[in-house]
Amino acid sequence: MSFKFFKTATICLTLCFISQQSFSQFPKSKKADLPETYMFDYSYKLKMTSKKGDMVLNYYLKKGADYFGYKMDQMEGEQGDMIFVMDKKLNVNVMLMNMAGQKMLQITSMNINEIVSDASETNKDFTMKKIGTKTIMGYECQGFMSESDEHEITFYIAEKAPVSFNNMWTANAKNMPKGFDSAWMEKFKNGLMMEMIYKDKKKSKNDMTMTCVELRKTNFSIKTTDYKSFGG
Repeated sequence: MSFKFFKTATICLTLCFISQQSFSQFPKSKKADLPETYMFDYSYKLKMTSKKGDMVLNYYLKKGADYFGYKMDQMEGEQGDMIFVMDKKLNVNVMLMNMAGQKMLQITSMNINEIVSDASETNKDFTMKKIGTKTIMGYECQGFMSESDEHEITFYIAEKAPVSFNNMWTANAKNMPKGFDSAWMEKFKNGLMMEMIYKDKKKSKNDMTMTCVELRKTNFSIKTTDYKSFGG
């Protein structure tokens, strides 16, 4: 879907896949393209629960920025510390690793809007409606449900969250599902997804829930000049 907070849900799921793949399949970019420092002022954590187990997705956001950082808890351990930065302005995904004291990075070309573009093509198969509200992490959240013959997706959006992904993709009122109200896009343009419940009507083993378990201010930065590129 092109609705911004649904794109957030889509990108959260997509990044789980991307970060576990071999980056050799993506075209490389140059370190010289990167800014010297990526700065973040909020930590946003989502706990993903499914029949396969639990996973915590850690996001680092900066208000108004066209980039964000992310990592998963299981990335830490024998392979050292690993974090990624998705940069919309440069259309790159940056993998930064700290292994045994050695800081290395790898840059791959990746258009974030293209990653989620396929979702908008399926909107004609969905209906969408506004549902009740609930409080999550102290924020009042508006609920929405999107449904097709195969899927049911319920998500809750905090309108007054202090930060969001709103600079990461362009709002698009085209190809919206049946029942969509364009006023929602304006009202929640700076909203942050606090929970998503996904149900696969044909394969319940694919059911999963993502819930925000942390949203707090932080003072975190990544100095890219401290890292050497893989391969020299």
